[in-house]
Amino acid sequence: MKFTKSAVVVSIWSKIQMPTLLLLVVFLSFSCSPVNIEAAKSLSSTGRDTASQMRQNVLVSDKEYLRARDSVAFQNGFSGTTNTNNYKLFLGSYDKVYIELTQRAVVFERLADLYDAFGELAGLDAGGQTEKALGELGGAVEAYAKAINRQSPVSSDTTAVISRIGGLLAREVQKAKIKKASEQIQKRVKDFQVLFKDPLIRSQMIGFRTAAASDRKAAFDVLWDLGVYDPKPVLDDFGADAGLAAQKDVATLIKSNPALGRALKEVIDKRFSRNQLELVEKGYERSLNALDGLISEHDKLENGVPLDLAHLRAIITELRGIAVLLAKDKTNLPVIQ
Repeated sequence: MKFTKSAVVVSIWSKIQMPTLLLLVVFLSFSCSPVNIEAAKSLSSTGRDTASQMRQNVLVSDKEYLRARDSVAFQNGFSGTTNTNNYKLFLGSYDKVYIELTQRAVVFERLADLYDAFGELAGLDAGGQTEKALGELGGAVEAYAKAINRQSPVSSDTTAVISRIGGLLAREVQKAKIKKASEQIQKRVKDFQVLFKDPLIRSQMIGFRTAAASDRKAAFDVLWDLGVYDPKPVLDDFGADAGLAAQKDVATLIKSNPALGRALKEVIDKRFSRNQLELVEKGYERSLNALDGLISEHDKLENGVPLDLAHLRAIITELRGIAVLLAKDKTNLPVIQ
């Protein structure tokens, strides 16, 4: 009889303990999450800055291509060659570059928004916001693929993949959501990277640059020889350290002194010697490096490996420097009014 009672007690106890054991197993599975929430916050901030700077470089690159197009248009208009096939091909190339740059800027803008949402998720439960941002980035990448006539690799739907995650402890649920969001962001970046590395992009950029380089300089030479530009700002640079400025009518003096005119023209030629479109291509290369870096850091975050964001921050600094150089006036020569 005692044995029977003991058996009953053990049976009852085991039934009581079973749900507890199951909960313990769930708890342990959550507590093993390698995700570091503070690291996720840091990656969010750096990711946003990286995407924002890549977008800024697209904007200054677009202006540089516009200047190149205008220079070639002027040269062909001046020489009466606007009906040639070469000129028409050039304009077609510009249109393709313009579309690619425009859609690229949208992708980077959406990526920056997504990293903002990811930062919110790392700070509190903002799964819905992150999912919305993921969808908007996916749409931007799909539009980019369409713009360059490529099939988009983006998966169709991620609805509720983050919000539906649940569990015992809020902090562990948050880690699970961060991990899932990181995986989704990494996939989106990889999807875009495939499109961005397409040889078509590089060929468009280099082909346009090659066609524009000589015509751009030729257009300036025509305008300079016609006396359209005021050389005073360049001469002011020479006297800046001594606090001196060139006379207002210095253009007349230069016309009367061939040696002075040749010397000034040499200075301006050297300013033109650095092809600004080469900086555009360099910015493209650094953006590729940045995408590689983001993918790598997300992989580290998901696997509990300490992040190393210094490389990404160095790329941000370099991209910022390229943008500054591209934004500067190339010759500092205003048109005479």
